[in-house]
Amino acid sequence: MTLLHHAEYLADVPAKRRVRRHRLVATPAGHQVRVVECLDDSLGIVDRPGEEDYFATIARAYLSLGRAATGTVGRAAAELIDAADLLAYGVAWLSEHLGRR
Repeated sequence: MTLLHHAEYLADVPAKRRVRRHRLVATPAGHQVRVVECLDDSLGIVDRPGEEDYFATIARAYLSLGRAATGTVGRAAAELIDAADLLAYGVAWLSEHLGRR
């Protein structure tokens, strides 16, 4: 659920880990290194020792609300989720559960 990465940026979580990454980009003048400041989400934006990946927790909690349509795609069970609804839910969950740390 890549959309939850966007929720991490929007959530009110004061102690978010940040990182600077260097990226090589092609420009009309040739390749140049650009520095990008972003959230360090490699292990989650905050420390949560011994706890499950919060994306899985958010997804399970959201699905338990019954706000997703369920069905089959090919032979796999699938959920159809409203992106704006999940984003709002994710922002609220992150702000509540990670923002007070």
